[in-house]
Amino acid sequence: MKNTIIIFLIFFVSSANGQENNISVVYGLNIENEVGLFNNNATLKNLFLKSMIDCKKLNFQLIITQNGSKFYNEKKLEIDGNLGSKSFTLSMGNYTGMIYSIKGKVLKQSPYLGENIYGEEVFKSDWNLTSETKLIDNYLCYKATSSNKVVYGDKVWNHPVVAWYCPKLPFPYGPIGYGNLPGLILELQVRNAIYGVKSINLNSSFDFDVKFLDKIKILTQKQIEEAFTKQEGY
Repeated sequence: MKNTIIIFLIFFVSSANGQENNISVVYGLNIENEVGLFNNNATLKNLFLKSMIDCKKLNFQLIITQNGSKFYNEKKLEIDGNLGSKSFTLSMGNYTGMIYSIKGKVLKQSPYLGENIYGEEVFKSDWNLTSETKLIDNYLCYKATSSNKVVYGDKVWNHPVVAWYCPKLPFPYGPIGYGNLPGLILELQVRNAIYGVKSINLNSSFDFDVKFLDKIKILTQKQIEEAFTKQEGY
């Protein structure tokens, strides 16, 4: 009887610490209006207003495996209009290409530099965990806050970041590379872009192969910025 209890405890601990099945999560995107944004540029203002409508046609997939996570835009739902309009909508959602979170690193695709070029970032760690809660899709979620510092010339902005994570889903991932929280992020707001969960599959057949790492070029954020500057001819 004693041996049976020990074996059960070992199995229970192993199951709790390990991840037996892959998980797939589908998110939708909502872009909120921001007073004064692009008021000095009629072309960008029109693109922005269109993006507030077009974003509702997009779906994003998060795949979670034992190796990490992959986040990408599903191409089943296409936006009406030209490619530039869709690219603008995705950029308003802070999405430029596929994003992998592997071993504490966030790898973001930079397709403007090349399909196999990725920028490397570290997981966000300056979260402020609060006791505020709300139900999302019948999951009890907790609120975590942070901010993103953006520097452009002599101007500095601190854009708010709000994440609602679920401890009952103990996976430290979320949309567009955000994570490092004690639970899966079911809702994420970065500035005026909001990603919200649409469905969760805890026994998914989706997967990704980490061998892609052998075929890509990984640059630091400084190298990415230098490459963009050189490309633009500045």
